[in-house]
Amino acid sequence: MRDISEDTQYYREDHLYEFSRKNARLRLSCSPQPPTENDDETDLEYETLLDEFQRRSKYIEGLHTNSNYTALVHLWMIKQTLQSQKWRFVSDEDETIMKAIYRTFIEEITSGDVHHFLCKVDREKELPEAYKEHITAASKLKDWGESQGFDELSLKKLASLKVVYELQGQPLFKVVSDGTQTYKVWAKSPIEHPLPPSDKGYFSVDCTTDISSLSDDYVANMLLKVSDRPTSNFMQSIRRRLSILERPLVTARGGGKSYIYANFNPKYAQMAVTILRNYYNFCLGTKTKGKEKLTPAQLLGLTDKQFTINDILYFK
Repeated sequence: MRDISEDTQYYREDHLYEFSRKNARLRLSCSPQPPTENDDETDLEYETLLDEFQRRSKYIEGLHTNSNYTALVHLWMIKQTLQSQKWRFVSDEDETIMKAIYRTFIEEITSGDVHHFLCKVDREKELPEAYKEHITAASKLKDWGESQGFDELSLKKLASLKVVYELQGQPLFKVVSDGTQTYKVWAKSPIEHPLPPSDKGYFSVDCTTDISSLSDDYVANMLLKVSDRPTSNFMQSIRRRLSILERPLVTARGGGKSYIYANFNPKYAQMAVTILRNYYNFCLGTKTKGKEKLTPAQLLGLTDKQFTINDILYFK
């Protein structure tokens, strides 16, 4: 706030249009200055703006921008909105997300109603290499099934049996003793997915919460469903639908990167993402197993209709 005040006085930014100010990317882009004889601004308007500016300068630094705090608040709001009895989270090994999940759902994790899975993918892998690994993994899985006497089973069923076999020799949790009591801790021993998709190639899955009370068959079924595809699809929608936020122009893997559409003002970027998020969750339907197009909000039970753009704009 002190830098904004100095810039305002040095560049006289209170007399410039907002888009031309040095700190235009910020919500308060200049420090209010006393109105002069040639200003249209009244003393009351000046005092109101000054009061807001001074209150903002008293905020605790970092509280409103800290990633841990932001993730925690988002998860808490989702928890209050959905009121679900059971939760399944999938993420990469991001400490911010993991800490937010553990703190928000501590009671549910203890009772076994919440489980957190890890999906570890090599983002630098090219598509031809990923497809080659997909073919190789399917061939190896089929050979393993034949060696175990499962010649007539499908690849999906073989993948489930292979994960069960891996879990028996490589548990996701280990028992630790401190001399007085024993307890289970995360073993950090991820399992390689036996049937990776053609656009991802080999990747590993893991679970950070205690699933020792569940059967190996049930755990194997959950691990096989672990995927980062929903998150990747949304991030790809941001890149493709919002030109100002489009990162690589060719692919999301990083080939042919260009920043010619990069936005200089994060404020407008945040507005654009907010609009897209509402459209993506409430208006954009995707095919389900029943071949019916449903929006993410419908799938979560937040609404029973697919909204239109006019519904969002006019709050219908």
